[in-house]
Amino acid sequence: MRKTLLIIALAAVLPIWCAPYHSKGHSFELTIGGGYSSLGYNAKKVTDNLVPSSSGSYALGAHIGYNWFFTEYVGLGIGVDAQRYGHSTSLNGTLTWQGVTDTDGELYDHRLALNSWKENQQYWNVEIPLSLVFSFPIREKVYITAQIGAKYCMPISGSYSGAGVLTHSGYYQPWNLTLEDKPNHGFYTESDFHPKGNMPSRHYWSIFAKLGVAIPIVDQLDLLIQANINGAITPCVKEGEQQLIGFRNDRAGQEQTHYFMNDYTALYNTEFTNGAIKPFSAGLEIGIRYTIRSNKRRSYPCRCLRDYYYY
Repeated sequence: MRKTLLIIALAAVLPIWCAPYHSKGHSFELTIGGGYSSLGYNAKKVTDNLVPSSSGSYALGAHIGYNWFFTEYVGLGIGVDAQRYGHSTSLNGTLTWQGVTDTDGELYDHRLALNSWKENQQYWNVEIPLSLVFSFPIREKVYITAQIGAKYCMPISGSYSGAGVLTHSGYYQPWNLTLEDKPNHGFYTESDFHPKGNMPSRHYWSIFAKLGVAIPIVDQLDLLIQANINGAITPCVKEGEQQLIGFRNDRAGQEQTHYFMNDYTALYNTEFTNGAIKPFSAGLEIGIRYTIRSNKRRSYPCRCLRDYYYY
């Protein structure tokens, strides 16, 4: 089986490698771009009184690359990318903690109303792309360009931040009474709670594709415009147990009042989200490509190949 595959590979490569004129080329490119990105998970409804939603965010990226063309139209590419991925999760509704004790020792149900609570998450990556590169002329010195390959992705920064309006109130069932705007009892409205933190990460793999056009500016220098799409095939966060959602704000005077709450936990790691974190992006990039091409006569490893091509 291995011999058969080797023969097939040689049969495919030798006609290209042994052609009497072999157009080799090198190109260097620099691009910047943006578009849409997400972290690949969805919001999940857990209670009837709280509605979660999720959406993507903007993408930013920069690319430096080198391409080696082993035929006139096909080559190999390698480079370094800097890329931003983002995501947002929102909560609207009410959370209720039943049977808790107030500052006077009375039992009540604590209600937390969330008005447009939104958590933004982002990753900044350094990525190493490896790809097949294609460049086909469509008119004089104008080329259709394409790439397809894989990236080794290394997150260098991951963070989240939350903001919104939180309203605490208490419902006392024996008296059918709801208390609001009683700060001394822990019932108040706040909009200055802005939890922040770091998101864990690990290295992962993604696949990508690009399609665009190279338009000449001056000799050997092209304007490069490409659409791109990129998606992780392995998660960038190690999967673990989901944490209980928490909105505790341990500011002065409230530590004991809201003892029953959990400390704030990033929403991506709670029961309100579903799916692994696999960054995705799509967008447009623009930049320049400098190309060096040359046609060189081949030297041959044996006389039979030389005689075959020049017969």
